[in-house]
Amino acid sequence: SNIEGLPVSSYVSINSETGTIYAQRSFDYEQFREFRIQVKAQDGGSPPLSSNVTVWVFVLDQNDNSPRILYPLLRDDDSALFEMVPRSAESGYLVTKVVAVDADSGHNAWLSFHILQATEPGLFIIGSHTGEIRTSRVLLEKDAVKHKLVILIKDNGTPSLSATVTLNLVFAENFQEALPEMSNQSSDSDHQSELQFYLVLALALISFLFLLMVTFAIMMKVRQSGNPRF
Repeated sequence: SNIEGLPVSSYVSINSETGTIYAQRSFDYEQFREFRIQVKAQDGGSPPLSSNVTVWVFVLDQNDNSPRILYPLLRDDDSALFEMVPRSAESGYLVTKVVAVDADSGHNAWLSFHILQATEPGLFIIGSHTGEIRTSRVLLEKDAVKHKLVILIKDNGTPSLSATVTLNLVFAENFQEALPEMSNQSSDSDHQSELQFYLVLALALISFLFLLMVTFAIMMKVRQSGNPRF
């Protein structure tokens, strides 16, 4: 018989003398949860006598899949695009919702959501089971306009697996008001990338000059040793 299109012998083997059954590969609970094999036991008499038995193998679930974030959509740096929050938002205003899934089964796939980092701790709260991010109070004059939230999503397995997403929030009444703040964020990222490029270029140039000086010193040493003075 076959399992997932492959012969049973590619999954398990049996010791012909002891009858011990061994796994030939790892099993994935999300692919198949059980399978059966036919085992024949035969004696060495003449004529030989035998009997057959069906052995059921049940695969247990393990926490082998990390949460996968469906929303918000992520950029290359694992951060989300900007979410706009009205300046007049009251306490309990729904800002956005983090949506994630886990490929594991049962309690291993239960997810919980937590705020890992925040520009202004206490300004936002998140539903531990819903992923809904809400304001916990109104915006004050002293509060920043731009906020960054790092959200941690953990599953219920042992050991627990997790994923993170960074949310960028802007308090503004309309898109025209929020646009400059979004542009500044992009400019900061571009400036940081440009700075890193020049730093790498400077290190490469220094290394090249150092090698050039070492090579020149060796050449001078060789030339002097080849023309000794008496």
